Amino acid sequence: MPDDAFGQMVLDFHRDNLAEQPSYRRDDGTLTDAHLAGYFEPPAAWHPVEQRLLSDVTGRALDAGCGVGRHALSLQERGHEVLSVDRSPGAVAVARERGVTHAAVGDLRRPPGGGFDTVVALGKQLGLGTSLADLRTTLTGLATVTRPGGRLVADVDTLDRADPETGAAHAVRPGVAYRRFRVEYDGLAGPWTDLLLVTPSGFRAAVSETPWTVDRVVGTAESGSAYGVGLSLPADR
Repeated sequence: MPDDAFGQMVLDFHRDNLAEQPSYRRDDGTLTDAHLAGYFEPPAAWHPVEQRLLSDVTGRALDAGCGVGRHALSLQERGHEVLSVDRSPGAVAVARERGVTHAAVGDLRRPPGGGFDTVVALGKQLGLGTSLADLRTTLTGLATVTRPGGRLVADVDTLDRADPETGAAHAVRPGVAYRRFRVEYDGLAGPWTDLLLVTPSGFRAAVSETPWTVDRVVGTAESGSAYGVGLSLPADR
């Protein structure tokens, strides 16, 4: 099994015990420094899309791909009951140490429990995969644990604008690509992760084949290659 390099990296950073500068390795061999502080940013420093979408959360929430818990902590402070799930045991340990009440190791594509009013998939979590079929599979799975009339908020990356992060992406079809990378830290090499890049129109087309409806797409001048989406399920589902 691949190492939990991401989890060890954030755990050591959180405990002020970092062994070395961690890196992201692209599948073309390019190494860049991991942006550690970004995983721990307070709400005031978040991407504008994240700030706007988190205000749409209502009721009981699933934080899908919670990382070290920055979204869950903000939601808890607002009075929400939150279940936070991440595939990295180390990240879940950090989230618990930081005060996330309910954090568990798990895969957002096979979400636990049910009866959530809102699914929070910020941090590009919906984009795990290399195709629109992967996106539809993720969305369909998340619909099974969301109440009728429930919502989903997420941020998504696109190739519409020039961005160093997407420069080496693999084209799949017009408007759809993916980038592959992994975390390397202190002799550990995490699993290769594929993140989908899709235009808003491509995203809408994928969603149309799932139980969800796109309510809004948001972006700002500061958004760069990212945009946000708000989805909903029918109330009579």
